[in-house]
Amino acid sequence: MEELLAKIPGADIRDYMREAMSCYMAGAYRGSLVLSYIALFDDLLAKLGELANVNATAKTIFIEAMKKKADQDVYESYLIDQLTSKNLISGLDSSFLTTLRTLRNKSAHPSGHKPSPEEARFIFFEAVDRFLSKPILSTTHLVDDLVTRLKNTNFFPSTSISDIRNVVRDELATLHDEAMPQLVAKMGAAVTSPDASTKKNASFFLIGLSKLDKSSANLALQTKLMASKADDGVFHDVLTQVMSANGKLLSGLNGTTVVRLRAILATKISEITSALSETKLSHPTSALISIAASIPESDFVATFKPELEALFEKRAHSEFVVKLVRDKPSLLSIYLPVLLARAGSSDFATANSFSNSVDALDGSLSALLTDEQALQLIVAIIRAATWGAWSAKAVVSAKFAGTPSLRTKALLFIATHEATAAACIEASLGESKPMKEFVAANLTDEEAA
Repeated sequence: MEELLAKIPGADIRDYMREAMSCYMAGAYRGSLVLSYIALFDDLLAKLGELANVNATAKTIFIEAMKKKADQDVYESYLIDQLTSKNLISGLDSSFLTTLRTLRNKSAHPSGHKPSPEEARFIFFEAVDRFLSKPILSTTHLVDDLVTRLKNTNFFPSTSISDIRNVVRDELATLHDEAMPQLVAKMGAAVTSPDASTKKNASFFLIGLSKLDKSSANLALQTKLMASKADDGVFHDVLTQVMSANGKLLSGLNGTTVVRLRAILATKISEITSALSETKLSHPTSALISIAASIPESDFVATFKPELEALFEKRAHSEFVVKLVRDKPSLLSIYLPVLLARAGSSDFATANSFSNSVDALDGSLSALLTDEQALQLIVAIIRAATWGAWSAKAVVSAKFAGTPSLRTKALLFIATHEATAAACIEASLGESKPMKEFVAANLTDEEAA
């Protein structure tokens, strides 16, 4: 009983039920039953009042019930009948309320009925479990109201993911966890709406719900969105953003769903352009980073290796990709060959793209690579320059002044492993010269000299 009391959010109702428990413990089962009855119907009215703020039917019932109560008229049977007929409570809940009302009437009047301990316990438990612990009466009406309001252009006043999450959190304050599957299903359906505002807001709602990282919401998203919509191209953008918002959602999905989600990411990777920032949730890099942070590294690499290889080919020069590899060291064996190949590519566009970005990546790459790997990268850029890639030539002409950390690591490797360094340079550039000459020509600027 104490554990049940802790589930009641309202202090006043909780106090009523504590008195009901005290009566039970004292053997006053009649008092326990009557107090449970009073607490439950007071709570019903209060929650009906909350629902009345968003639902016209609930408002009509609430006004009439309050009028009857103020006139000291019997309002309980009216309330049960109206809530049942308008589908504001389930048939089982209605049956319990009817049973409770019958027992209360027998117990509160000299009918000869003497409540038993079992009856008092049953009423106490059901009152708390069915009603007093729930945040509101109907889930259906609140979900329907949310979906209806998606057409409002100011539903989400900001596109910030934290602001979207907060709006969703506040909108769900009075919604019970049991409504989550219905909510996700209806929001998913709204994503296909012809109304632009409804479609956008439904997508935002699902993304914000993912960002909440609430267990009941996560399960509903997995079953009612990810598993059921991963085969529908209409949902590819939403699913990518949902994964970016909460990579945990990949855990526990069946194999077919994971394969479908991987296919979505593969398509997104193939469509990457510089116009889409990797800070956007719709970017596949964002989704993979989120997933990597949420599942074991070995599982991540084993499951997403093909997608990672494709991403590295597209975005080897991305600071977000470099950070991902730093956070998941086992990815380096996949990333490094791609990094060196693109840095030293004979395709001018590929080589130039990398060299244009290398200055900005100096700190992150130097933190990721060993001294030997830093030299290999520098040698790859020199190779691209010898083939005529103009951005690589500019980097080499500046003697890697824009990448001081990488240059320092390469110089350290040359100083400590001269023979190995010479072999690496000869193998890549096809030239053999003393290391002092190589350093002076490529890695020592005037200020350093």
